[in-house]
Amino acid sequence: MKAARTLGLTALAMGGLMLASRARAPQFRPLGGKVVVITGASSGIGRATALECAARGARVVLAARHPEGLERVAGEVRALGAEALVVPTDVRERAQVEALADAALEAFGRIDVWFNNAGMAFVADVADSPEDRIEQLLQVQVWGVIYGVQAAVRVMRPQGDGHIINMASIAGRVGFPKMGIYAGSKAFVEVMTQVLRQELMVIDRSGIRVSAVQPTAVRTPFFDKAPNLEEGGQGAYLTGPVLEADQVARAVVDAMERYRAVVLPLRPVAGLQVMYDLAPALTDRVMSLFRPDRRTAGFNARHRGSGQDEAPVPPRVEGTQLTR
Repeated sequence: MKAARTLGLTALAMGGLMLASRARAPQFRPLGGKVVVITGASSGIGRATALECAARGARVVLAARHPEGLERVAGEVRALGAEALVVPTDVRERAQVEALADAALEAFGRIDVWFNNAGMAFVADVADSPEDRIEQLLQVQVWGVIYGVQAAVRVMRPQGDGHIINMASIAGRVGFPKMGIYAGSKAFVEVMTQVLRQELMVIDRSGIRVSAVQPTAVRTPFFDKAPNLEEGGQGAYLTGPVLEADQVARAVVDAMERYRAVVLPLRPVAGLQVMYDLAPALTDRVMSLFRPDRRTAGFNARHRGSGQDEAPVPPRVEGTQLTR
C-alpha cells in the first residue's frame, strides 16, 4: 500500500512537471551575432557545430590542439559569411583554457555560448586499462570540462547571461562494455552538469543557462583515433544506431537558440536508462552485444578515415527513424 502511494505521488509529480514544462515554452534566442566558443572544433561534432552556428549568423571561436585543422574549419566558416577566430588550445592545461576565454573576449567583447566538446577514448577492460591512458582521458574529459566551465562562468557571470553546453553521452547513463573509463568520465560530466544547472540557474539566478548533450555513437574521426587496446591497434568499432555529426550539431545549435537542459539527438535512447532501472540484468546482456573492441555480427562495423565502412554498416539515423 505504501509503495503504491509513493508510486502514485511520484507519477503525479512527474505529470505536473511535464505540464509545467509544456506551459512555459523556452524563449527563442536567435544566434545571429552571438559569440560561440567550441572546443574540439577541428573535426567531427565540433566542426559540424561550428558550421551550423556560422550558417545561423554566429561568430565562432574555434579551439583544439592542432592549428592546421582549425584553420581548415575557419575557412569553411568564413565561406559561409561568418567570423571565425582560431585559438589553438589544449584543454588539459588550465592556463590555455583561460587564454582561450581571454582571446574570445579581446576579439568580440563577450562570450554567449561555451561548448565543451573536446574528447577522447580508448577501448579496454576496466581491469586492464593502463594508468597513463586513464590519466590522459580524465585530463581531457574531466579536467578539460571543469576548466572550460570555470573560464566560461568567469566571463558570463558579469554579463548576466550566457549558455554552457557540456558534451556528455548516453554512455554516461548506461555504460558500454570495453569503454568503462570513458563512460565513467561521461557520468561525471552528466552529474556535474546537473549540479551546475542547479547552482547557476536555480540558486544563483545568474542568467547562465546550462545543458548536457547525450548522443549515441557518432560517425566521426573520434572512433578512428581511439586506441583499441583489445586488438592491439587503432580504431574502435561503431555500435548502432549511429548518428552523423551534422545531426548532433543541429540538435546542439537548436538548443542554443531554444534552451533545453538535456539535448538528446536521438530521443528514443532515453528509454535505455528506464530499461536499466527496471531490468539491470537484462540490460547488461543487451549492452554486451554492442562491442566497440571487435566485430559482432549485425551490431557494429568499423569506420575508417577514408570514409569507407566495413559491411554491414550500422543503421543510420534519420530524425528518429533508423535506416540502412
